[in-house]
Amino acid sequence: AYSVNDRDFKSAQFLIRGLVEVASRGGNFLLNVGPRPDGTIQPEFQERLRAIGDWLSINGDSIYGTTYGPVQGIASIRTTAKDNKIFVHVLEWPAPALEIRGIKPRVFSARLLANGQSLKFTQTEGKLRLDLPSQMPDANVTTIALMTA
Repeated sequence: AYSVNDRDFKSAQFLIRGLVEVASRGGNFLLNVGPRPDGTIQPEFQERLRAIGDWLSINGDSIYGTTYGPVQGIASIRTTAKDNKIFVHVLEWPAPALEIRGIKPRVFSARLLANGQSLKFTQTEGKLRLDLPSQMPDANVTTIALMTA
């Protein structure tokens, strides 16, 4: 319930990760933002909505129109899928490499949505190994687009 004294707001990172979590399970994310009595939106809410919008302007293809991903149950990643793409949402950066089991289709390319950088990878018998840059490009959630057969 709304309380004028409530200052325990969720961070933009928490909300973006919640969005990714829900999308990776095939759900819909509902974000409730209540206006003030005069109809304005609090600056803290505006900041978070802008941050989510900024993240979606780069990573929206990995959320909009997707289904749950083929890989579930790995703490550091979430996956979504659409057409011939699998999106790997990285929550904890495992540089220098990320290994994922359970990607069955053949992967033709891998790139970071944050900056378009192509990633080197190897794929053998259901295991995909992605070579990663040393730093996580997006501190909220970094998304890797895999083009598949």
